[in-house]
Amino acid sequence: MTTTLPAPATRIRPQTLTRAVHSEWIKTRSLRSTWVGMAAVAVVMIGFGAIASAVSTGSVAPPGPGGSDGGGPFGGGGPLATVLTGSTFAVLLIGVLGSLAGAREYGSRMITASVVSVPRRWQVVVAKAVALSAAVVPTALIAVLGSYAVGTAIFSANDAPTASLTDDDVLTTLFGMVGYITAIALIGLGLGILLRSVAGSIGAVVGGILILPTIAGALLPDSWDTILRFLPSSAASAFTAVAAAGDSKLGAAAGVTVLAGWVAAALVAAVVSLSRRDV
Repeated sequence: MTTTLPAPATRIRPQTLTRAVHSEWIKTRSLRSTWVGMAAVAVVMIGFGAIASAVSTGSVAPPGPGGSDGGGPFGGGGPLATVLTGSTFAVLLIGVLGSLAGAREYGSRMITASVVSVPRRWQVVVAKAVALSAAVVPTALIAVLGSYAVGTAIFSANDAPTASLTDDDVLTTLFGMVGYITAIALIGLGLGILLRSVAGSIGAVVGGILILPTIAGALLPDSWDTILRFLPSSAASAFTAVAAAGDSKLGAAAGVTVLAGWVAAALVAAVVSLSRRDV
């Protein structure tokens, strides 16, 4: 007589935020575009910082009349601002990558599988934000510190003044730039989920957050400066080397608070949007 043993019971593990983050991290790191994009951010920022440093010291002559004069177009911002010249281009790239991270799954309809696997939809947004930050923060650190190291080496080689890490506000500016780059990536992520369109979210980040404030600062009267200083780029200018939209700036602590508020607003809007409508 043969005795048939019952099949072992399958262990069903509850869905948790930790597992959602792990799943999103697998998606993020398995995409070639993630690593190509992050490498591009670091290369662009370090490359432009090196070029600006070389031009400002006169070791490389910019084109045009007077190109052999020291300083060139980068001579007036100080050594720290010069080595971080590439931050503008890095922020543009990271905004695009953040928008792709938020909106990409809507084009392929993979978002349906994501929300079925993670019924608590707020966890989808949080998991995407954590996974994106895990890729962006190290990239931003490499880009910012690499720009500073390469640019400072060029200044030293040409006996030009440098910005030492022990100088006032140098570390604040460097790590503030890391925070700003990460914040723009997260804002792009939130807008990507909110708008459900790669083109629309990229346009909103690049045009609405990075380009329009500069145009508004140039065209609007000075009375608007009080409002313009609360824009993301202007808030970041309080603790980084980026240019503000107007002449009025917030304090460093207030700038961090305002920028964090923009990030929170974008992610909360993404959560509300994902929770209340069909995917």
